Amino acid sequence: MKQWVCISILALMAILLAGCTNVPVPPTVPGQNPAGTLVTGPVVTLPVTTSVDIQVMQKDSVYSTVDVVFGGGNGQLQVSYGDVVLTRSDGTSETRRLQPEKGATVTLQGTKGTDRVEVSVIMKDGKTYKIIDQLVPYRTRG
Repeated sequence: MKQWVCISILALMAILLAGCTNVPVPPTVPGQNPAGTLVTGPVVTLPVTTSVDIQVMQKDSVYSTVDVVFGGGNGQLQVSYGDVVLTRSDGTSETRRLQPEKGATVTLQGTKGTDRVEVSVIMKDGKTYKIIDQLVPYRTRG
């Protein structure tokens, strides 16, 4: 009988202590952590036969604009268009469409802080691939 009581007490303590380890996690805004800093996510690398070259240029030190340039590639003819999303350090965002033509450029208005650029390509078969997700800091001249 004493063994049964000891086992019951130990089981009850284990159950009570297990509940103490669950720490609630506050909800987050997509693309940002609770402190408001931008967080990048996973991207895919396209196979060589469908790869495209898209470059995110440095932020302009005077106007804070960010250029995204389509550079072509083996998969250029398989791309319908690219979606470029700029999430600014103030939490606002802007989406622009990038045409799959070599040299095509979109210019987005950034901030004097660090902004996030995400580029997804939408293929002619309907599949979407996020190929770029990076932070673009503001750089002063000099």
